[in-house]
Amino acid sequence: MKTSKGKIKPQKQNNAKKSRKDIRQAKRLAKKAKRNEYYTNRNKIPGPVVPDENSVKPMKPTKRKSQPTNVAPHVKESTKPIADNSSIAKCVEKEKKVHNELKAVMNKQRHKQMIEANWEEDKNIKKLEKQLKLNKRKTKSIPKTFAEDGLDYLLEICDSDNRRDIIGTEMDTEKINDDFDEDFDLMMGKTSTSHNKPEDDDTDDEFSDESCNVDNTEDFSDDETMDVSACESGSESEAENSMSEDEEVSDGHEEELDTHQENLSKNEDKMVQDIYGRLRHADGSVVQEKNVSNKYVPPAARAADTDSTLLRLKRQIKGLINRLAESNMHSISSQIEALYNANSRHDMNETLASIMFENLIVSTPCPERLLLEHVLLVTILHANVGSEVGAFFLQSVAQKFCTILSEFVDNVEDKRMDNAVNFIAQLYNFKLFNSHLLYEVLTKLVDKFEEKHVECILNVLKNVGFTLRKDDPATLRTLIQTIQSKAAPELTNNNPRVKFMLEILLAIKNNNVNKIPNYDTSYSEHLKKITKSFIRTGNYVTQLNISLEDLLKADEQGKWWVVGSAWAGKRESAQLDQQTPVTAKSTFSNKLLALAKKQHMNTDTRINIFCILMSAEDYMDAFEKLLHLGLKNQQEREIINVLLHCSLSEKAYNPYYSVLAQKFCDYDRRFQMIIKCSIWDKLQTLVDCSPAQISNLAKLLTHLFLEKGLPISTLKIVQFGELDKVTLRFMRQILLGIILTPDAEQCQEVFLKVCQSDKLKMFRESLRLFIHHFLLRNLRKDGGSRMDEAQKSLLEGRAKMLDKLLLSANDRKRKLT
Repeated sequence: MKTSKGKIKPQKQNNAKKSRKDIRQAKRLAKKAKRNEYYTNRNKIPGPVVPDENSVKPMKPTKRKSQPTNVAPHVKESTKPIADNSSIAKCVEKEKKVHNELKAVMNKQRHKQMIEANWEEDKNIKKLEKQLKLNKRKTKSIPKTFAEDGLDYLLEICDSDNRRDIIGTEMDTEKINDDFDEDFDLMMGKTSTSHNKPEDDDTDDEFSDESCNVDNTEDFSDDETMDVSACESGSESEAENSMSEDEEVSDGHEEELDTHQENLSKNEDKMVQDIYGRLRHADGSVVQEKNVSNKYVPPAARAADTDSTLLRLKRQIKGLINRLAESNMHSISSQIEALYNANSRHDMNETLASIMFENLIVSTPCPERLLLEHVLLVTILHANVGSEVGAFFLQSVAQKFCTILSEFVDNVEDKRMDNAVNFIAQLYNFKLFNSHLLYEVLTKLVDKFEEKHVECILNVLKNVGFTLRKDDPATLRTLIQTIQSKAAPELTNNNPRVKFMLEILLAIKNNNVNKIPNYDTSYSEHLKKITKSFIRTGNYVTQLNISLEDLLKADEQGKWWVVGSAWAGKRESAQLDQQTPVTAKSTFSNKLLALAKKQHMNTDTRINIFCILMSAEDYMDAFEKLLHLGLKNQQEREIINVLLHCSLSEKAYNPYYSVLAQKFCDYDRRFQMIIKCSIWDKLQTLVDCSPAQISNLAKLLTHLFLEKGLPISTLKIVQFGELDKVTLRFMRQILLGIILTPDAEQCQEVFLKVCQSDKLKMFRESLRLFIHHFLLRNLRKDGGSRMDEAQKSLLEGRAKMLDKLLLSANDRKRKLT
């Protein structure tokens, strides 16, 4: 082939020599293919090969690369050829045997490790039980943690005795359902034969209907009209019949006493030892020791024994008082309260007061912190032990003050009077008595008006001056005018104490705290705030209304503020505005007072309340008269207690008490709480009530629930899982009265109040189950209750409505969570 220049170009041959790059690439590809083939076929077991002599070609021996020195010997491939199937099977069996042996060793090791782990876990559990003190449970009762998790029923059902009790309870429940008609008749106002039985007629605790009928045509229907004008006349006939009734009751009590003695004689051999080491009979009564010596002790020996007891008591109290501080106030007050329970109150008051006066009323200035902590202790004992404790300290310090005041010599350095006045002022600051007594003390100081007395007045004004201004500003204004008139001559002598006192008075009058130098009441206010944390639930500080004259002449005229103490009465010179116990003897007739005595009204307050309830024209008249009694704090509870007593003592339900209780609930919320607490106390002793009392209480609560005086959640303390026959009938009567009320909206509003709280979920579920099991179940029985068809349909319809209402409340709460 010629080119454009005429030269011949050589043709490219296919068998040209390959470059080194192509050769290296070909080697790499071959090496990869060989390696891939090796790794693919090395795990395959070759089958039997039958060689053909004609087709078999002799194989040239190939050279193998030397293995690296760091490779383990067992990794090298075997160069021995596989001879036959038997050798292959032997290898497989050998490998299986080794695998099985290895597996057995591993299982054995795992089992050993599990045993060691379980042993270690048991050891940790015992250690934690010891730390949590869970291994000291001596009885075989259900653990608390089990009960909290809701698993206690699993242990109960495993016990055969418990299973028998459950079956017995179911049978008792069937019998209780047979009383449905009687409960329905009671709540619907029909007569029931159960109240006419002799065993239910407690004539000693009940009084006739004639003695408690109130005429109130405005608020009651004709069949509920009550007339109280026959109260006194009815009580006379009752008094005539009381003799025969008391004889029957006394005979019954004698029979019960004989039966009780027989039971004690039978159970003498069945004695057990309680946790305190005392022997008890089978009925729970403590066995009295027969080895107690009744030797005669001469007066000299008695006095020696008493002196040693008082000395030991003084040492105990002094040890506690010496360690008194805010940090250990709770423990020390609890120990002193225990001493009050174990010893005579007179000895305790005398000893404690003498020790405190030795520490506080001394000739040197008493530190404010020390004084306030002692006053706080007196306040706690005044609330927890009784008001007579605070009254005793008040009387003692008042007498101490008057003694120091009468024996005072012109000695400004003596601080006993200052400390006594400060003690009285701080007792007033902690609300142990009202301002009237402190004003009397200030008046005595103003009458003297020397340098020491002016200093004491200054201390009182700096500590509690603004509290006096708040409690009684009119009396403070009069006191300021008296001090200014007394201070006029002193100002001419340029007495600095008097000038300073007048400046303090002006600052208090104008309510100007900044004008008082070194004014700091932060610690006293702090102690007043934490006082409630040391007082037990249900107790409170009762403010005493005692005059200084009563305290100073208590040994002559008596202590009217102590329950059961004799009192000579007020003298003509005493102030008329001082509140004294109101006696009912001059206000009410003897017949009404005799009826009050028969109903165990043992205090003047209870007698006044009872007589007002029995003699009022209607519930409004009774309400106003009871408010005019001016009762405070704990005395207000007596109104509700007497009202409940009278309501339950009626043979037939009297709506007068329910309407009056509703009026008190509407008047102030504190009466609502008092009624609720009284109902809770009554529910604890419901088993001791007669059927008539249970029915009256159920109707009273039904009225309060429907009229919104009390919420139905008041019944949340009822243990629905452990209902006895009495409580079951009580709950059924209440629910029948609410469900069968004519106003459907009123019935629904009663249960709406419990649908708004997560804490009442269990109570809602309990109400649903109770309505289904003890109300609707009676309607489904063949030949069931005596209710007509209209009432049955009403009960079923209302029950379904309430079931949806309570169930929807639970679903709504569940969706929110």
